[in-house]
Amino acid sequence: MEIIVRKADLVKELHLVQGIVERKNSIPILSNVLVDAQDGRLRISATDLDVSVRCGCTAQVKAPGAITLAAKKLYEIARSLPDAEIHLKVLPDSWTTIECERTSFKMAGLPKEDFPALPEPTAKGGIEVPADVLRDLIARTSFAITGEDARYYLTGALLLFESDGLAMVTTDGHRLSYARRKTPLKVTEPERLLVPRKAIHELGRLLELGEAVVFRSGENHLLFNVGDRLLASKTIEGQFPAFEKVISFVGDKTVTLEREHLATAIRRVSLLSSERSRAIKVTLASGKLDLAASSPDIGEAKESLSTDYQGDSVDIAFNAQYLLDFLAAAGTDSVALQLKNAESQGLLRPATEGETDYRYIVMPMRL
Repeated sequence: MEIIVRKADLVKELHLVQGIVERKNSIPILSNVLVDAQDGRLRISATDLDVSVRCGCTAQVKAPGAITLAAKKLYEIARSLPDAEIHLKVLPDSWTTIECERTSFKMAGLPKEDFPALPEPTAKGGIEVPADVLRDLIARTSFAITGEDARYYLTGALLLFESDGLAMVTTDGHRLSYARRKTPLKVTEPERLLVPRKAIHELGRLLELGEAVVFRSGENHLLFNVGDRLLASKTIEGQFPAFEKVISFVGDKTVTLEREHLATAIRRVSLLSSERSRAIKVTLASGKLDLAASSPDIGEAKESLSTDYQGDSVDIAFNAQYLLDFLAAAGTDSVALQLKNAESQGLLRPATEGETDYRYIVMPMRL
């Protein structure tokens, strides 16, 4: 194999696959990317056996062929080179030279035959979703996906396709994030897909390119085409929790607050919360919202925000970080908090209706 490719193009494509590559793996080939040159294009593929990405760019192909090279090191080398054309050539015994102007490198690779086979699109069609719609839903929900792999049925996001819109739901058992955008979709009947956490994260990276996404589902894989790039992921086996009743919660005590003022106050007060629980006490009373946190070893903090709320008071405790996650994603100047009592969940949502129906449920904590 021998090719000439622009530095900017190579760096861009290598950047897109870095999140897939396993840094520490008992299978050495999974730390490599497959570099394949055919018909005027350079294709770069990476996989961890569960999620894979294939992307590429135009290149001057002097001799077609393929090789696998260390993904991280190849990316570092490409970024370090001058802004000029890169000459890449495969030598006998899987060695590869990388030359750019007066700089040259020689890397050891592994044969392409050692690289795992990647899923291929087998059917035309699919469901096309505008990039801005999906990017918005991911930003508002992905942070609530659980990090506990033992709860495998929560380690992904539920996508709900309907003819008039797309919704995404995530939960870690302590909070639930729901977002829905209206957009016409070519679906004959509602469809549900459970997409793994890593695939959602990598999809978000691909969406930064601004191209529409086409979803296809197979027997064991989900396929996402973003322009001419392909993301493939194994499906999650399991039943996502019923969420419909959770998001329909309506508290009888509602207060509207300025988002940034609330976030700043929570950050300050939580400085003295327990590092383990991150709990803060929220007291809603007529004309004010009080925030308090304490730690036996450090001290206590309090802050009061004025509100136009008039009604019965309620004391409740929440994880401060859970509240801050919502406030960072809300996207509006003000937010609404709905409460019922100290034992019931709290509902947060943007105070003004926008393009996205966004609801965030947080379970209370015991102080």
